[in-house]
Amino acid sequence: MDALAKKTKDLVKENATEEKIKSFLLTCVVKAPELSPDLQFVNCEPFTIQSCAGSYVLIDFFTYCCINCMHIIPHLHALEQEFPPKDGLLVVGVHSGKFMTEKSKDNIMLAIKRFGINHPVVNDDNYEVWNTYEVVCWPTLVLINPEGRVVYVSIGESDIEGFLSMVRMTLKLHPPSQGKEIVFIDPSAGTKKKKFGLKSKVSLLFPGKVLYCPDTNAVFVSDTGNNRILEVNVLGEIIGKYEGLGLKSPQGLAVYKDELYICDTFNHRIVKVPLKGDKKDLTVVCGTGKQGFDLMGGAKGAEQTISSPWDILIINLDSFSGCHGDLMLICMAGTHQIWGHALTDVTMCHKTFIVMSTCNVIPSGTTWRLVGNGTEGNKNNSYPQHVTLAQPSGITFDGKKFCYIADSESSTIRSMELPSFAVKNVAGGELDPCNLFGYGDIDAKGVAAKLQHPVGITICGDKVYIADTYNHKLKRVSPDMRTVNTLREVANLKEPSGLSADDSRGRIYIADTNNHQIKTYNFHDKSVKDFKLLDRKIFARNLGVITVAYRGSIMIYPTFKYKLNKEADSSIKAEFFSPDKKQEVLIPYHGKVVELNVPFMDCTGIQLVLTVFNCAIEGPDEDACFKDECCYRINFHPSGQAVDRVEIALS
Repeated sequence: MDALAKKTKDLVKENATEEKIKSFLLTCVVKAPELSPDLQFVNCEPFTIQSCAGSYVLIDFFTYCCINCMHIIPHLHALEQEFPPKDGLLVVGVHSGKFMTEKSKDNIMLAIKRFGINHPVVNDDNYEVWNTYEVVCWPTLVLINPEGRVVYVSIGESDIEGFLSMVRMTLKLHPPSQGKEIVFIDPSAGTKKKKFGLKSKVSLLFPGKVLYCPDTNAVFVSDTGNNRILEVNVLGEIIGKYEGLGLKSPQGLAVYKDELYICDTFNHRIVKVPLKGDKKDLTVVCGTGKQGFDLMGGAKGAEQTISSPWDILIINLDSFSGCHGDLMLICMAGTHQIWGHALTDVTMCHKTFIVMSTCNVIPSGTTWRLVGNGTEGNKNNSYPQHVTLAQPSGITFDGKKFCYIADSESSTIRSMELPSFAVKNVAGGELDPCNLFGYGDIDAKGVAAKLQHPVGITICGDKVYIADTYNHKLKRVSPDMRTVNTLREVANLKEPSGLSADDSRGRIYIADTNNHQIKTYNFHDKSVKDFKLLDRKIFARNLGVITVAYRGSIMIYPTFKYKLNKEADSSIKAEFFSPDKKQEVLIPYHGKVVELNVPFMDCTGIQLVLTVFNCAIEGPDEDACFKDECCYRINFHPSGQAVDRVEIALS
């Protein structure tokens, strides 16, 4: 297959003519190896290469963790739209999983749903097909002609457009004689959206990242599978929706100067939207909308191509000697690098900065490479241009001098010191910088610790918390000691991909991606809860007016069939009034009896508004939190009923 791969590359490179391809097709004599009957077909009924006689078969060797494999999928989708199986081209995904988690049929089925794959997929968990076809890396594409012979072999993604143009030309020059019918199994099995909130229709689909913003006391959720961003308060009420923006699989988020910055990942760009005003007012920060292969950058805004930005972080450089300005750091997963975007004019002074030895002023709006040479690897170095990263997918900052990176494909956590951008290993991986298979699930120190494709990362105090994504765990890292410890009280996660800390509440928000949920972990009491989302609706009622004899004070006994959400700010607002004066009191409500003392002798009544955040006790909406408001008026009159307590019922 190596010889065919070289010939294919040469044909693409020279932009082969029809005559050249006709001549080449006469030389195709290698018979395509058959698919074993023991293979596990994930989303369709089994078939063989022989049963596809008369049709072309295009095999895509992939693993669902791989960013380069992800980049291939839209190209294949376009080809399938043009040449469906009934017209003689069958695309077949052979999933030869890199990580142990990827060898599970159920997890592959979820990936099929997540990426919108519409063709047959085979689980090649023991590399049987991989070895038979002599594949050496992901992604690899193999075209088989209607006679069952291998025509082309394409390795990697850089030549994908030229390769598929050649495939189209081949189908034109040597048309298939018949189509192929495939019996599919529903790929949506196991991916039901969970609906949270009483009388709510909020559903998440593969949420990728989550961000708690202390400035607004709000949580932002990348609802990746639904191509939108949700803004919710700390109670889970949705207070903003950023949808209909043309986003494709949005991931990392950041807030800067009343604007929300979004990794529009598979549109290969960073965009921003206002937190106030029109939430559809989208502005492109950087990226052209097409995948870029530039490894250096230096252009401005929408002129600079980028590749699959996965996470972002905004820092101010003024505390570093010789540095000034606001800088956005970008985990550029597609090129295995960390890039920067100047939100203001940025001044940086360090001998390793862009391989220069003098102070550099970078104009606002410029986007450029900071760390990594673009080679996928696990090399740490004091010189950032010599570092190799492997699909960096998460980044956080300790507020002092260190950023920490979840480098997913090397299964490592790396530190990046500012302002030198020197990179060191904190935990995971292997000493060999070319070994990207140093993964596992071991709590230990440094490289003795083993992780499996970590994607999410946040910092709280002096501890770094990581979403060890393919181990389905939340772990704590001590950067100084380089130790990793699993938080065993956090169970039942499925490929968690995003974390964000709320220090004030001792809470970490978790994007539990394959469970289609957001969860919270309280690192004070070690509790784990579902963070249930609901559309912001107030169930307000006027419960009427009663007249009672004046007693000087009133005891309020709220009774209702729900349980109080004690984390929320429930309250009783009482407005005392007389013919010539008013006085308002706001009293926190914690579920106990409340005594209201009447503040003036000529008071003629009280207007009460009880605002309660509560949860259903039983039934299909059990534990679904919502907001309820009850309005009540109590008039005082000597002829009124003599009472010393009033019960307010919410039902």
